[in-house]
Amino acid sequence: MQKLYVIVLLIFTGINSFAQDDRSFELWNKNQVEIEPWNKISITVSEKIHYSPKRTTLDLKYGEILVGHQVLNWMEYGVGSRLSYTNLQVGEWLPENRPMLFVNLGKDIGKFEFDFYNRLEYRTYKELNNYFRYRQSLRMKFPAITEWGLQFYVQNESFIKLNGEGTHLARFYAGFTAFEKEHLEIKIYYALQKQELQNHWLTADILGLNLSFDI
Repeated sequence: MQKLYVIVLLIFTGINSFAQDDRSFELWNKNQVEIEPWNKISITVSEKIHYSPKRTTLDLKYGEILVGHQVLNWMEYGVGSRLSYTNLQVGEWLPENRPMLFVNLGKDIGKFEFDFYNRLEYRTYKELNNYFRYRQSLRMKFPAITEWGLQFYVQNESFIKLNGEGTHLARFYAGFTAFEKEHLEIKIYYALQKQELQNHWLTADILGLNLSFDI
């Protein structure tokens, strides 16, 4: 995995070169395992880290479990829970517990695949105010180029605080499935992130690698 990350980093090295002073660059890595213990019932366990090359520190790390029911060919719903830690850059980590409800919809139009993701979250902290948040995302996958899974996609997502503050986080992704077989999938992507912090929108360039295993 290290070699693959180095290759991807060289491909996208210009991202960091053109970054502005108020623009950050991050590396993301997500690994997940999915099992289907019963028909149309799936359990997904994942872990993810956000790493800042400039500060040479982890910015975020979390573990997550999702239980989904594929009720129809085009619809899945389920529940989940996430335990997350955010680096406050002062020697402390901010813990967060996040119960979640989700509904995912999918539709093939010709050779293109469309997915619409919806998630309701309740973000809970010990030292901050708790609040509900809604996440929505639309992804379009292009037709596969090779038999072993080379497939490009674009995706956008936004996060809306339901405490009256509205949208505070948005991302646009462009990536591809580099490899896909029966039990393994590797995705590489670039994301442009906009995040509101104290009435100021911050921009970040993100390079990510996802590894997915089906058992």
